[in-house]
Amino acid sequence: MKANEYFNDQYIVTLRGVLLFEVKSFVGRYLFNKQPKISRSSNNYLHLGCGDLYVDGFINADFFSILRILKKHLKKPDWMLDFRYPLNCPDNIWDGVFTEHTIEHLYHNQVYGLLKELHRTMKDGAVIRISVPDLKKCVDFYTKNFSNDDSLYFLKRYKFGAEAIWNLTQNYFHHSVWDAELLTAVMKDVGFHDVQERKFKEGKNTYLLIDKEERKSGSLYIEGVK
Repeated sequence: MKANEYFNDQYIVTLRGVLLFEVKSFVGRYLFNKQPKISRSSNNYLHLGCGDLYVDGFINADFFSILRILKKHLKKPDWMLDFRYPLNCPDNIWDGVFTEHTIEHLYHNQVYGLLKELHRTMKDGAVIRISVPDLKKCVDFYTKNFSNDDSLYFLKRYKFGAEAIWNLTQNYFHHSVWDAELLTAVMKDVGFHDVQERKFKEGKNTYLLIDKEERKSGSLYIEGVK
């Protein structure tokens, strides 16, 4: 068995990588920390942690990309920010928030702070839809409890249960893990109500149902209302 059959070194934390990330954050927050362009004539929806997926009708937000700022031919997010810090926008502006496979890249206390900021900036009655890798589904695979519909996804992707656990907890610069119980408790503590687990492409606000098909298996979907 060769280690590189199951593991890769693409996301190994290094001092150089940490310093580069913090430099990008510092430069971005002090030079490019602008408020989002809010429409006064239509609803404002936030797509937080958009990556390369830019959804029409949303303000697509992601971490500062100095390269995209400097090279005008590259498309950049509508709003660039560091999720670990307070959001540079007024209270009560979002009609809905969608974030998919983003908060697991933050530590639990940072997620708590981010959710408080999202609660502050959402309108009363607005819905937040959060998708994260589901710890329970991964543990079910590890313990060979194949009762859930995602078992085939895990069987195709992993040969070993420990490989799946590593991928969830340490790969891709993941810093936190979530299940329905924990995420629901945190969202309620922040102030959201009617917090419920949802299914892929099912939810309270149909405008927020932009879940990626390739992330359907193995994911947890939770919604809450301000």
